Amino acid sequence: MRSSFGRFATELRLNKSISQKEFSELSGMSLSHVSNLEHSRANLSKEVLETYISVLNCSEAEANELQKKASFSNGLRKSPDPKSPNTPLQVMLAEFGDRLSPNGREAIRKILERETGEEMNALLFSSNQCAKGQKTPRRRPKRPSLHPSRFVEIALAAESARQKLCGNVRRVDVGHVVEKLIHLDQRFDCEVCEYLPPAFEGAFAVIVGHAEGHTLFVEQERYHSALNGVYFARHVIAHELGHHFLHPDKLRSDKALWLPPQELAKNTAKSFTSDNQIEQVVDNIEEVEAECFATLFLVPWTEFLKGTETKYLASDCGEQLDEVKRISRFMKIETVLNEFRAAIWSKGIRKHIVFGNAA
Repeated sequence: MRSSFGRFATELRLNKSISQKEFSELSGMSLSHVSNLEHSRANLSKEVLETYISVLNCSEAEANELQKKASFSNGLRKSPDPKSPNTPLQVMLAEFGDRLSPNGREAIRKILERETGEEMNALLFSSNQCAKGQKTPRRRPKRPSLHPSRFVEIALAAESARQKLCGNVRRVDVGHVVEKLIHLDQRFDCEVCEYLPPAFEGAFAVIVGHAEGHTLFVEQERYHSALNGVYFARHVIAHELGHHFLHPDKLRSDKALWLPPQELAKNTAKSFTSDNQIEQVVDNIEEVEAECFATLFLVPWTEFLKGTETKYLASDCGEQLDEVKRISRFMKIETVLNEFRAAIWSKGIRKHIVFGNAA
């Protein structure tokens, strides 16, 4: 999990309206290196600390607090306490993990399972994608259906999360959302990694359930794309947040051990632009729910009732057109609209919404 230094640095960035991307550019450090520093996987040197203080334009009190938390973080990295988040084993894996062969990593995994009696299966949800034009599996699983009442429940949950994290903005800043959620929810964290494990080839984001909560791992290049407004990358981040909000029980795990993803062998991923329409592999109900959450987080459900043409709605909110069209079709079903009416009536909210067919 993020160190006390990392959480305080996140708080300072939010308070000073400096995004993680802006901080990375101003400091000259990569997003993955910033993540390593704020998760106690790299030493917070005097020079690094001075960079933080300078870029964040810290007051004397803020600078002293950063220094105090940096000293504590550096101390933990050297601590032999087995309960420390950086035990000698973890430090060793972080130091040499990128030099291990696939056979070496598999051997370590088997040793950990044998010694602890625990299966190393904490990585529960990942975002898989398939670009149009690519070959798809011969027997692609059918997308499970979603009951109208559950669809409405997800829409209202997405709206609630959106209001809490970014208010009524037209286009969500996913970087700001992630950092604010880190600040507000001690059980959520995000690590920007240079590469994800080869086991997740074709994915650039996974959400992990562990003893302390949930951690979203995102490849640096794709996360940067999301911050730069690439629709599919934005959708995937929102999709993984959907798992955090909708499936906390399924993500719960006491298995807090895993090899650091950012240290494993490199994999290649395609570059996406906002013009690409990418469809995720959706073969279980949790993935369907996260897909719905993603679009309804980026495009509030009430926007679908205003009659705006879907291509303009997608462009304005920064979401994939195919996903907007998919939700738009739901919003034309009378049983779905009736579920919204019933939910709104029972909650006593948005009494003046006009229900009609979306374009």
